[in-house]
Amino acid sequence: MTLGDIDVAGEIIDLNFQLLRTQILLEEVLKHNADTLKLPSPEAMTEINEFALKSIQAKFPNMNIARKEDEVAKSE
Repeated sequence: MTLGDIDVAGEIIDLNFQLLRTQILLEEVLKHNADTLKLPSPEAMTEINEFALKSIQAKFPNMNIARKEDEVAKSE
């Protein structure tokens, strides 16, 4: 199934694979390094989230992708 120039079914399958692989990898890293692992600060997580959002927006420029908080603020 395509939507515009996007193969939606292919993207969903690819993203699910990448997400599951990343989740499993992260769980393994956490399990084997729990006593020495330093997690990112809240500020670093905010920067990571912003980078991820901007990357998705650049990949799909015609989809009007925004954070849910921004969507709620626009509708009020």
